[in-house]
Amino acid sequence: MKEFLKTFAAVVLGTALVLLAGFFLILGSLSSLIRIGADSSLTSIPERAVLHISFEEGISTQDSDLPVLGFLPDQLDIARGGKGFLSIAQAIRQAATDPSIRMIYLDPQALNAQMSHIEEIRNALLAFRQSGKPVISYAGTYSQQAYYLATAADKIVINPFGTLMLQGFSMEVNYYKDFFDKLGLEAQLVRHGNYKTAGEPFTSASMSREEKKQLHAYMTTAWEHWETNMETMRHLEKGTIDNLCNTTFLLDATHAREAGLADELWYRDDMLSYLSGVYDGLAEHKIPFLPVKQYIRYLEYAKQKPVREKIAIVYIKGEIAPKKGAGVFAADACTEQLDKFRRDSSIKAVVVRIESPGGDPIASDMIARQLELIKEVKPVVVSMGDMAASGGYWVASASHEIFVQPFTMTGSIGVYSLYFNVESAMKDKLGIYTQTITTHPFGNHFSLYHSKSKDELQVVQRSIDGIYNKFTDVVAQNRNMSKEEVEALADGRIWSGAGAVENGLADTIGGLTEAIERAAQLAGITQYRLVSYPRPLKITDMIGLGGKKVSTGAAGLVNPLLEEPVLTLLKERGIRARLPFDEKALCW
Repeated sequence: MKEFLKTFAAVVLGTALVLLAGFFLILGSLSSLIRIGADSSLTSIPERAVLHISFEEGISTQDSDLPVLGFLPDQLDIARGGKGFLSIAQAIRQAATDPSIRMIYLDPQALNAQMSHIEEIRNALLAFRQSGKPVISYAGTYSQQAYYLATAADKIVINPFGTLMLQGFSMEVNYYKDFFDKLGLEAQLVRHGNYKTAGEPFTSASMSREEKKQLHAYMTTAWEHWETNMETMRHLEKGTIDNLCNTTFLLDATHAREAGLADELWYRDDMLSYLSGVYDGLAEHKIPFLPVKQYIRYLEYAKQKPVREKIAIVYIKGEIAPKKGAGVFAADACTEQLDKFRRDSSIKAVVVRIESPGGDPIASDMIARQLELIKEVKPVVVSMGDMAASGGYWVASASHEIFVQPFTMTGSIGVYSLYFNVESAMKDKLGIYTQTITTHPFGNHFSLYHSKSKDELQVVQRSIDGIYNKFTDVVAQNRNMSKEEVEALADGRIWSGAGAVENGLADTIGGLTEAIERAAQLAGITQYRLVSYPRPLKITDMIGLGGKKVSTGAAGLVNPLLEEPVLTLLKERGIRARLPFDEKALCW
């Protein structure tokens, strides 16, 4: 009865949360419909407008019509809204030649986005400035992300009592070996690649020499790119940013200006007075501010009749899996759509945006095979985000050209399999003894209740070696490299985007904008429109039907802190081609 009441209470709570979420979704969508219906900005915008760019609604990989619901718990698996980074960047570039846009007012205080998304928007701001129109940035407080973006502005203004943060980059990885020993849990790792460190957090108590080496090299390259860009735009001596980060991580406004990081210390009313002066004394409340979201809607509405020629953008985000599931990118649905793109004569090129740590090697190969088929009849160009590694790189290799950011985490050509054994925990901690009857020696191979034998591990190793050889063969063929050249760069090693361009694993430094332009060039077209897969998120996508199920493990054996990293792995089966972490592990 006690367990029944617990289950009943959980169901009631879950239902209540879902109903609450549904209420806000309906309310948000109705508000959006009413707003759109009454919004005259779809047909007109102010003359000599100030394009106002802020980030309260967030930045996403793809455009979304959904409201931002950051107050809802993660357990509901609610999709988050926000404008896509490409739409924002394209709007900024369009504004450079739009006579209705006089300048840009940047408010980056709420910025929280992936590195590659910020880079794309920052490059668009730099392109806007080349038109001769100014960009001014104002914030009460600048985070490191916000400040990096702000350095694309002509003038950086901060509140007199504000702060500016520059702390450098860091990465944190938890290691569970000693904790597992206390619980009586055993993890067995089989891999090909000395640098293929996925699984090490469960088989070791500390970071391996190889992991330290590759992560340090990656983070150094990423930071050098940021540091150089900030110093160049602020006309600072080389090493200025490093020296500041070595002595402090938090500067007050006065110190920031003295160090050359900011230009003015103004309150918001001072900022508005300055803009009023730009408009020859126009009253502050009449300054023609134009929110970037409104400008994007106007540009979409003002488009002429769509041209027939199209470029398809395929967004591969998250772990790559064979079939659809919560939090994964489904290869079967993707390959089906890619086949349609291949046969569609109006699709002149395909651009693949990859933001993935990899996943199932078979799923990655499914997508790569379809790209190889498309490549025979039309251009295929890949754009890598913060992370496009292991299985993600497997997919990328099947393109004509690969665009990366200097800080992209890529490579990691390697394969592994991880097994957990809870036999000791069940026996020693809970007094539960497992007895097994099998018809064959490997009949209970996937059981959690026994340690894998030497013969079992040898079988798995042979399979991993075979997949690794297939991986390197695919890369060698697609990148026009010898097998020996690929193997020298493989071994599971992570490379930065800059390093990948140097060693031949990638082609060009650039973002999604540049990848699209290159695809159009290869296709020989100048007029085209973009179509995307998966389709932009709608209101019906808000609640994932699968959701995240909360489990306490065997009689509360596993601590809730391990829910995500451990219980997910306990359910995992088969061989993997992915990184041991995602972009969230990087603190910047």
